[in-house]
Amino acid sequence: KKFNVISSVEMAEHVGIKNYNKFLRRVNSMLDDEGTFYLQVAGLPRGYATGYNHYEDLVWGMFMDEHVFPGADASCPMGWVITHLEQAGFEVQHVANLGNHYSRTLYHWQLKWEEKKADVVKAYGERSWRRWRVFLGWSVRLARRGGSTVQFITATKSGNEKARIAAQDRLYPGGFQIPEPTACPGGGPAP
Repeated sequence: KKFNVISSVEMAEHVGIKNYNKFLRRVNSMLDDEGTFYLQVAGLPRGYATGYNHYEDLVWGMFMDEHVFPGADASCPMGWVITHLEQAGFEVQHVANLGNHYSRTLYHWQLKWEEKKADVVKAYGERSWRRWRVFLGWSVRLARRGGSTVQFITATKSGNEKARIAAQDRLYPGGFQIPEPTACPGGGPAP
């Protein structure tokens, strides 16, 4: 069965680097030729930025692997993700960096976590509550300053003119107002 839209919301990290290409090829095989793939992934900077302590990012990553998401190893730089999408037969139409919005979301989750402390401690224990409190607080900080982020990617199958035009029109409705040509530049039929 083929689908005209496939969405993956922060699941790819749990597929892992080892299975990333297999996952993307599978999505491509399930996507209709004129379909759209929406991929939301947690991302990390390449480490070229200055002005903050990259060791904190390393320690945070080790904390995450040990205490929060064991085995989730595919939070990668955006260039890495896009390269793998292209290798799997996708054309990226748009990338939105949602790090600041994600930081705000995490902050509200943290407030709710604090509010529900008694219920969480009763159900899971003080240690579990503290672990996730550290995770949420640290994540708010990292996402706000760019040590981690969330990327929302819109992609279509490579080489499908109709799909790429439709995706771009959905992304930027009315954004590109050009006169309707009677023929394509350089000849050929009108689109």
